[in-house]
Amino acid sequence: MDRNEKAILWLDNFDFATYAKKSKLLKVVSQPSDLLEWEIVTKIKDKIEKIFSPEESQILYREVGEIFADNVVDKLQKMDISTLTIESIDYPKNLREIDTPPFVLYYKGNAKLLKEECFGVVGTRHITSYGKMATEKFCQGLVDAGYVVVSGLASGVDTYAHQSTLNFKGKTIAVLAGGIDEIYPATNTSLAQKIVESGGLILSETRPTRRTESYMFPIRNRIIAGLSSGILVVEAGEKSGALHTKNYALDYGKDVFAVPGSVFSIASVGTNRMISNGQAKAVCDIRDIIGDRKLRPIRQDNSKENVSIEESVVLELLKSGEKTFQELVDLSHIETKRLNSLLTMLTIRGIIKKLAGNIYFLK
Repeated sequence: MDRNEKAILWLDNFDFATYAKKSKLLKVVSQPSDLLEWEIVTKIKDKIEKIFSPEESQILYREVGEIFADNVVDKLQKMDISTLTIESIDYPKNLREIDTPPFVLYYKGNAKLLKEECFGVVGTRHITSYGKMATEKFCQGLVDAGYVVVSGLASGVDTYAHQSTLNFKGKTIAVLAGGIDEIYPATNTSLAQKIVESGGLILSETRPTRRTESYMFPIRNRIIAGLSSGILVVEAGEKSGALHTKNYALDYGKDVFAVPGSVFSIASVGTNRMISNGQAKAVCDIRDIIGDRKLRPIRQDNSKENVSIEESVVLELLKSGEKTFQELVDLSHIETKRLNSLLTMLTIRGIIKKLAGNIYFLK
């Protein structure tokens, strides 16, 4: 780590140093490492005190010096937390190009994923069963197409996006609003650990020990949009935070896609409106994204090649949408006990999926 990177980490250690204040301060020095030199800081005190309050300035002056910067670095190393600063060679190119690139990215896991093709999957915290199925379906397609799936580790769509990606043996990046040592929601602590253990990445621009506050979420969403070549919004209410991600993506010239939903579902008000006003392209299948992006074709699914005549009848019926067990009995005319056996085998083979209430649908 060079002195410029160290100086950025040192500056980020002050709670009162907002993004705007850090930006202004870095403009009054020739390079960040100047802030570690007392002689240089003394010469620019008048400029510093136009940026920070008298109390803030005094706190900053007391900790000028290489030793204080080294202390910050040592604490992070003891916490087993790695960093990329805006001065780092490996800082993500696509984040460097946005209006407000994070000064620091604190992370655990595989930072090499930041150089791969990423796609954002976001949506409401109040996910419906339809949203769960859609999230799983599109994440499987994105994994098969070679994408790294990016989301925010929040409840709802984010959680299902990360978990589905792991289930399909894909790689995922979780961008947190708060510190990565203060996982929010706490119920996703084990999921965050699984992401890292499976070769994924969790990261945040917020210092590791800072707890999540509501204002951090919309700010965080610019990172999801910045890292991703496109954004898929699965479900979103009228005032969903996912709409912030959509707005950032549009500002950055990224493609935005949305899963259409029922006009009677409050979880689809935001997505349906995005589609109707032309801010997002409606998608029904992963090919609507892959074909548009002209990237690698999805992996061929050979699991449906060797199916029996009876299994083909069931699969044909499910092509039109989910069916209850009784509907399949009535439509297929297959004896109940035999149909139950067929459905069990198709489920085990991963060709169909069963929901609560004996409802089946094609994967």
